Amino acid sequence: MSGEKAVLTLKTTDGKTFATDALAGFRCRKERYTPYSALDATVIGGEGISEVVEAKLSIGEKILHRGIMDGLTVTKSGGRTLLRLSSRGFSSMLAQNELAPGLMAGLSLNSLMSEKMIVPNVTWQNSSQTARYIYVNEHDSQWSAIVSLSLELNEDYPYIGAVNEVRLSPVNPKTISPENVFEEGCTGDYSKMVSNYHMKDVNGTYSYNYTDGFAAQQGIVRHKYIAYDRQFVGLSDYGLQYRLNFTERGCKSKFLSYIGYSGEELRDKVTFPDGSVHEISAIEVCGNAKKGIFTKDICYFDKYCNK
Repeated sequence: MSGEKAVLTLKTTDGKTFATDALAGFRCRKERYTPYSALDATVIGGEGISEVVEAKLSIGEKILHRGIMDGLTVTKSGGRTLLRLSSRGFSSMLAQNELAPGLMAGLSLNSLMSEKMIVPNVTWQNSSQTARYIYVNEHDSQWSAIVSLSLELNEDYPYIGAVNEVRLSPVNPKTISPENVFEEGCTGDYSKMVSNYHMKDVNGTYSYNYTDGFAAQQGIVRHKYIAYDRQFVGLSDYGLQYRLNFTERGCKSKFLSYIGYSGEELRDKVTFPDGSVHEISAIEVCGNAKKGIFTKDICYFDKYCNK
């Protein structure tokens, strides 16, 4: 896809569409622990465009992003019009819709997505595998319930694959070997890590405790005390372990950047110049009409990625 152009298509409230490849700049990001893709773009032109309700970014036949509008600014200066926008994938609404609190027994991804709350333009991996039960706390989102379900079924964190598709596991993952690599490196981020979680029991005593040895190795001492959490009722130790695992998300990573875009998605694999192959945890595609398209693939090494 290295020779393809990026095309932005906007849809207005009256159903009209405006498609252009005259992009002064764009950046699309997908990330393993974020339940939506994010797009920022600046369009050269766009006179008369207003009341935009949907943005779609494509490279060739591949759709990278489709979502709702977060912000839109039209600027006219020196005889030129620039349209700047920010958009999040439709799946972002999964984290913004609350479910009725309580115990849900015999729940599957199919039933959760088709019966409890239907979000437009969001699809999901076909899965009728059921969990014994999950508990929805007050003000928990639909995405929180999806996380609980995925942890119960697979002890794995869910993600958004393809375009606004909820997935519990990889679907037909492919391995790419990009050419024209111009940058590679590694990072460490320990800013979110917690060393100890303490949770109350039903009697109000902090009888549930979990310690993370990895944080201690980094010299990190951060204690958190929380109320009794029914989300993992009957699996309290696992619930605390999950909380600690989540604070380590993306703590170590390896990345490469190359010219073009190879159509990869989250949890596909990428081959590095040294021959190593790792699962992709974050993707950033950016560029403009003049310089072309550039892709950065990031591979996390944590409790849920490249374990």
